[in-house]
Amino acid sequence: MEKKEEYKIDFDKAENYLRIGDFNQAIREFEMVLKKWPNDSRSYSKLGVCYASLKNFNKAKLCFERSLELDVKFAEPYNNLGNVYLEEKNYEMAIELYKKALELKPDYAAAHSNLGLAYKRTKRVNEAVKHFKKAAEIDRRSPISDIKKFKEKPKGKINIIIFLLVLIGLIILLILLNR
Repeated sequence: MEKKEEYKIDFDKAENYLRIGDFNQAIREFEMVLKKWPNDSRSYSKLGVCYASLKNFNKAKLCFERSLELDVKFAEPYNNLGNVYLEEKNYEMAIELYKKALELKPDYAAAHSNLGLAYKRTKRVNEAVKHFKKAAEIDRRSPISDIKKFKEKPKGKINIIIFLLVLIGLIILLILLNR
């Protein structure tokens, strides 16, 4: 088996455990991926998400920081590290990290939404509203283009997964906006 295929299989297996909420098994799987590919920033980022989900914020930070050491242009670890600081009520650090994620990926709906939440918690209502609106605008655009792709391509697992992820993102956004 080609290395690239082996990586994809191992990474997807670990990510599936993360998706279903089996964080301890996901941690074991991502650690196995990292034994084979020790410089994989994506796996460190996902490992951080697992630890953060288990409220182990110190380990989560280490994983996100390692991910960023390996790839400073990877937006997701900045956003995820921002989430840890938001949980710890270090709002200014969270804001800084969300802004960095958005510099790298301006149409990153989750980072806009999280930045809006950090601004809301620091009583900066105008900035909060601006970023919540931007997140909603991005999410409104996204499902339409994904539905078109879904109709154009032969139906497959990937298209269904993309469609469901977009739908879940919209639901999460609506929940956050209604808080």
